[in-house]
Amino acid sequence: MAIAKNRNVRSQRGFSLLELIVVIAMMAVLTGVIVPRLNFGGEKEQIKTETLRLAELMNRATEESIFKTKQIGIRFTDSDYQFLALDGDGREGKWVSYESKTFRTREWPDNFDVEVEISGVAIELESSEAFKIDEKTRPHVMFLSNGEVMPDFKVVVEKGLNDERWQVASGVEELITFGKVDDF
Repeated sequence: MAIAKNRNVRSQRGFSLLELIVVIAMMAVLTGVIVPRLNFGGEKEQIKTETLRLAELMNRATEESIFKTKQIGIRFTDSDYQFLALDGDGREGKWVSYESKTFRTREWPDNFDVEVEISGVAIELESSEAFKIDEKTRPHVMFLSNGEVMPDFKVVVEKGLNDERWQVASGVEELITFGKVDDF
């Protein structure tokens, strides 16, 4: 009878330290995957965040073009934007996809409306499915190795029926400006 009691005690011990560590690690991984996808700030915050990301990437492209003495550009489609780099010189070179983790192709979130003006003229964005890089591809905006950003541009971002509109544009005092459309 003493042996039977001893078996019951062993089966009710609880979890081992290894089992607890595995469960905590799985929870950490799931949290790391799920939380960034949640939209705590709502649509207004998402528009602001995505527009700010574009402005920061454009500023970074300006800096990188100077430091690497490389011409970098950006091309917009109806559902994403992609950074390009000039391979070769201005006469014989061609624009190619800029292979960089920072400057990878970025998709706009669902239901985003994007308007692009180049030198004050609204352009019609081509379909991302139809867009392919070839020898005729040119960026909408270029970040030159001498520090210039050209031509003048404005990218306005909005989402569905939300009345907030944010923009990234070329500026006078700063090369690239960011803010609400109403504030400009």
